[in-house]
Amino acid sequence: MTDPLIIRLSDHWLWKIHTNQAHLGHMVFVAKRETEGSLADCTPREWSDLQVQIKLYESVMANLFAPNRFNYTQFGNEWAQLHVHGFPRYAKPATWQGNDFPDPQWGAAPIPEPPSPLEGEGLEAFAAWFAGELAARA
Repeated sequence: MTDPLIIRLSDHWLWKIHTNQAHLGHMVFVAKRETEGSLADCTPREWSDLQVQIKLYESVMANLFAPNRFNYTQFGNEWAQLHVHGFPRYAKPATWQGNDFPDPQWGAAPIPEPPSPLEGEGLEAFAAWFAGELAARA
Protein backbone atom coordinates (compact mmCIF):
# COMPACT_ATOMS: atom_id res chain seq x y z
CA MET A 1 0.00 0.00 0.00
CA THR A 2 1.74 3.14 -1.16
CA ASP A 3 -1.07 5.54 -0.25
CA PRO A 4 -0.61 6.32 3.47
CA LEU A 5 -4.36 6.90 3.84
CA ILE A 6 -5.20 3.29 2.88
CA ILE A 7 -5.30 1.42 6.16
CA ARG A 8 -6.85 -1.98 5.45
CA LEU A 9 -7.49 -4.38 2.61
CA SER A 10 -10.17 -7.04 2.65
CA ASP A 11 -11.03 -9.50 -0.09
CA HIS A 12 -13.22 -6.99 -1.94
CA TRP A 13 -12.77 -3.57 -0.31
CA LEU A 14 -10.06 -1.23 0.85
CA TRP A 15 -10.42 1.20 3.71
CA LYS A 16 -9.17 4.73 3.12
CA ILE A 17 -9.15 7.57 5.61
CA HIS A 18 -11.05 10.43 3.98
CA THR A 19 -8.95 13.54 3.41
CA ASN A 20 -11.52 15.67 5.24
CA GLN A 21 -11.80 14.52 8.83
CA ALA A 22 -14.48 17.08 9.76
CA HIS A 23 -16.22 13.94 11.12
CA LEU A 24 -13.43 12.17 13.01
CA GLY A 25 -13.07 8.68 11.58
CA HIS A 26 -14.71 9.47 8.20
CA MET A 27 -13.81 6.39 6.18
CA VAL A 28 -14.16 5.48 2.51
CA PHE A 29 -14.66 1.84 1.57
CA VAL A 30 -13.50 1.44 -2.04
CA ALA A 31 -14.36 -1.58 -4.18
CA LYS A 32 -11.18 -3.36 -5.26
CA ARG A 33 -12.82 -4.47 -8.50
CA GLU A 34 -12.74 -1.81 -11.21
CA THR A 35 -16.34 -0.64 -11.50
CA GLU A 36 -18.13 2.65 -11.88
CA GLY A 37 -21.45 1.11 -10.93
CA SER A 38 -23.55 1.63 -7.85
CA LEU A 39 -24.07 -0.57 -4.81
CA ALA A 40 -26.74 -2.38 -6.82
CA ASP A 41 -23.92 -3.77 -8.97
CA CYS A 42 -22.12 -5.47 -6.06
CA THR A 43 -21.69 -9.19 -6.29
CA PRO A 44 -23.04 -11.28 -3.38
CA ARG A 45 -19.47 -11.73 -2.12
CA GLU A 46 -18.82 -7.98 -2.28
CA TRP A 47 -22.03 -7.29 -0.35
CA SER A 48 -21.16 -9.86 2.27
CA ASP A 49 -17.61 -8.55 2.66
CA LEU A 50 -18.84 -4.94 2.85
CA GLN A 51 -21.15 -5.90 5.72
CA VAL A 52 -18.22 -7.52 7.56
CA GLN A 53 -16.06 -4.44 6.99
CA ILE A 54 -18.76 -2.03 8.17
CA LYS A 55 -19.38 -4.08 11.32
CA LEU A 56 -15.64 -4.04 12.05
CA TYR A 57 -15.48 -0.29 11.36
CA GLU A 58 -18.36 0.43 13.72
CA SER A 59 -16.90 -1.79 16.43
CA VAL A 60 -13.47 -0.16 16.25
CA MET A 61 -14.94 3.34 16.11
CA ALA A 62 -17.18 2.60 19.12
CA ASN A 63 -14.11 1.63 21.13
CA LEU A 64 -12.00 4.58 19.97
CA PHE A 65 -14.40 7.51 19.85
CA ALA A 66 -17.91 6.30 20.80
CA PRO A 67 -19.87 7.98 17.99
CA ASN A 68 -23.60 8.22 18.59
CA ARG A 69 -24.52 6.88 15.13
CA PHE A 70 -23.16 6.20 11.66
CA ASN A 71 -24.29 7.53 8.28
CA TYR A 72 -23.35 5.87 4.98
CA THR A 73 -23.47 7.34 1.49
CA GLN A 74 -22.51 6.20 -2.01
CA PHE A 75 -22.06 9.19 -4.32
CA GLY A 76 -19.77 8.66 -7.31
CA ASN A 77 -20.09 12.29 -8.39
CA GLU A 78 -16.45 13.38 -8.36
CA TRP A 79 -14.85 9.94 -8.37
CA ALA A 80 -16.59 7.23 -10.39
CA GLN A 81 -14.99 4.15 -8.78
CA LEU A 82 -17.56 2.43 -6.55
CA HIS A 83 -17.06 3.55 -2.97
CA VAL A 84 -19.06 4.05 0.22
CA HIS A 85 -18.48 6.82 2.75
CA GLY A 86 -18.81 6.02 6.44
CA PHE A 87 -19.56 9.10 8.55
CA PRO A 88 -19.43 8.72 12.32
CA ARG A 89 -21.79 11.20 13.97
CA TYR A 90 -21.23 12.82 17.35
CA ALA A 91 -23.68 14.51 19.70
CA LYS A 92 -20.66 16.00 21.51
CA PRO A 93 -17.29 16.85 19.91
CA ALA A 94 -14.86 13.99 19.40
CA THR A 95 -11.22 14.57 20.36
CA TRP A 96 -7.95 13.20 19.04
CA GLN A 97 -4.52 14.41 20.16
CA GLY A 98 -5.90 17.65 21.55
CA ASN A 99 -7.94 18.49 18.45
CA ASP A 100 -11.71 18.85 18.81
CA PHE A 101 -14.00 17.62 16.05
CA PRO A 102 -17.46 19.13 16.59
CA ASP A 103 -20.44 17.89 14.60
CA PRO A 104 -22.54 21.06 14.28
CA GLN A 105 -24.99 19.29 11.95
CA TRP A 106 -25.77 16.59 14.55
CA GLY A 107 -29.29 15.40 13.79
CA ALA A 108 -29.09 16.50 10.14
CA ALA A 109 -27.22 15.51 6.96
CA PRO A 110 -23.42 15.28 7.46
CA ILE A 111 -21.92 18.37 5.86
CA PRO A 112 -18.09 18.36 6.17
CA GLU A 113 -17.93 21.52 8.25
CA PRO A 114 -16.17 23.04 10.02
CA PRO A 115 -12.96 22.18 8.18
CA SER A 116 -10.91 19.37 9.66
CA PRO A 117 -7.93 20.37 11.79
CA LEU A 118 -6.04 17.45 10.21
CA GLU A 119 -4.14 18.05 6.98
CA GLY A 120 -0.95 16.75 5.39
CA GLU A 121 1.29 15.07 7.96
CA GLY A 122 -1.41 15.27 10.64
CA LEU A 123 -3.82 13.36 8.41
CA GLU A 124 -1.17 10.75 7.64
CA ALA A 125 -0.37 10.45 11.37
CA PHE A 126 -4.05 9.86 12.09
CA ALA A 127 -4.23 7.22 9.34
CA ALA A 128 -1.15 5.42 10.73
CA TRP A 129 -2.53 5.56 14.27
CA PHE A 130 -5.96 4.32 13.15
CA ALA A 131 -4.39 1.48 11.14
CA GLY A 132 -2.50 0.37 14.26
CA GLU A 133 -5.64 0.51 16.39
CA LEU A 134 -7.57 -1.42 13.75
CA ALA A 135 -4.89 -4.09 13.49
CA ALA A 136 -4.86 -4.49 17.27
CA ARG A 137 -8.64 -4.85 17.44
CA ALA A 138 -9.45 -6.80 14.25
